[in-house]
Amino acid sequence: MAGHIKSSTTIPTSAEERIHAEHLIVVTNRGPVEYYIEQDKKLKHRRGSGGVVTALLEALPSMDATWIALAMTEGDRLALQEALDGRLSSPLPGEQMQLRYVTVPKNVYHNHYDMISNRVLWFAQHYLLDRPEASISSERILYAWDNGYVKANSAIADAVCDEVKRNQSSSTAVLLHDYHLYLAPAMIRDRCKPSVMQQFIHIPWPEIRYWQAHLPSSITQAIYNGLLGNDIIGFQTRRDVQNFLEGAHTLFDDADVDVENGSIVRQGHRSVVHDYPISISVSEERRAVQSTAGKRATRRIRSLLKEQNIMRVDRIEPTKNILQGFQAYQYLLNQHSELRGRITFLAFLVPSRQSLPIYRQYRQDILKLIEEINQKFGDKHWTPIHAFVQNDRITALVALQFYDALLVNPLIDGMNLVAKEGPAVNQKDGVLVLSRTSGAFQQLGEASIPVSPADTVETAEALYKALTFSPEERHKLAEPARQEVERDDLKTWITQQVRDINAVIGRYMTNS
Repeated sequence: MAGHIKSSTTIPTSAEERIHAEHLIVVTNRGPVEYYIEQDKKLKHRRGSGGVVTALLEALPSMDATWIALAMTEGDRLALQEALDGRLSSPLPGEQMQLRYVTVPKNVYHNHYDMISNRVLWFAQHYLLDRPEASISSERILYAWDNGYVKANSAIADAVCDEVKRNQSSSTAVLLHDYHLYLAPAMIRDRCKPSVMQQFIHIPWPEIRYWQAHLPSSITQAIYNGLLGNDIIGFQTRRDVQNFLEGAHTLFDDADVDVENGSIVRQGHRSVVHDYPISISVSEERRAVQSTAGKRATRRIRSLLKEQNIMRVDRIEPTKNILQGFQAYQYLLNQHSELRGRITFLAFLVPSRQSLPIYRQYRQDILKLIEEINQKFGDKHWTPIHAFVQNDRITALVALQFYDALLVNPLIDGMNLVAKEGPAVNQKDGVLVLSRTSGAFQQLGEASIPVSPADTVETAEALYKALTFSPEERHKLAEPARQEVERDDLKTWITQQVRDINAVIGRYMTNS
């Protein structure tokens, strides 16, 4: 979940809001528990990181649930040596689920995760694969695909089917998540037949021409074929849904694609394609701000604030367009000298994927630009940019109470939940400056100042507007943004999916 300030969540618990299956299998790349080995060689555990884990964990305690994921760490592999029949009871307080971590050889995992998932699919789905620094030969892609992605997905499919057959429930729901597991659904359907399979894609889905222009055709076909093994395919936005439907129509002559109703029938199997815009738990975000830790962080942040404050919260990666955001701020200071000394820019930047050279270089470029802007415009009384290069959720969250302008200008995003967290906690009628290409724009476009992410001048002008709006103009944008986030929160995201999953289960039970 890109750019999200990760938090705990409150998940629906009423009968109408829970999946009507006897057994639930959740399938992700990263597990809900990360095992690690301390210096004294003792095996320890901690709650897994990542927005997917956070959003799903609390839905499971009262259900007969198994969570399947790939073993990522040496600790994960060591923990499996103590597993009974390959399963571990969750060590997390209050969690009753079983964990099943799937091991693959390290070179297979590298090809699956580092190469195909993060180096190819992530870049392709964010329209970045054609950049010179992101180029990779088709031969190298195909090798990593065959010797990593296919094998890892097959191992996951085997584990899912083993659980389906082991449990022997009258109904089993399999919920898969994200771009690491595109092939698994069709493999699962070939090897066993759960009552319902649903997969939610958290990142953007490009139009078919981009897939065809930048990936081997065999890979594009395999991705679509794999996903059509699902009964339900979920995306963040209507545009993503449209792109997927058009892609299926282009690729498969034997597919009956119903664009209006969002469904695909192929080889006797029907897949529903729907948008479920992910959101936040507003109450949890506000509770975190008011916590003891939140109040301590608030005191630290207040000492840095000026008359007006621009903010951003992002993982350090090229899709977030951080450099262009700072360039827009530099342009703003050049054009409006009256703002110097009166405003500041607080940037909360979370290091990401530092094992990849392109990410390390991007971080260096950002820090260099920040230093140049501070040296050019700053003095002993004023620092134009305060950068926090760390993963400190509470500090970033409490800071959002005080922005006058929140800059969210990604090149493209599945959603970008910072655009929702800001309005939820802000206390100043702060104005959202939002990229037209972010997933959040579908819901918040009319409650923001829209910008095109490549247009530095437009972004600078949008920031100036946000800083100079009258109180009435600020409220006219801030209040609808706040209301939208409160109305369609995380509970809405989950209940919409549960409704559709239960409809498929109902048909399955009727026909059984």
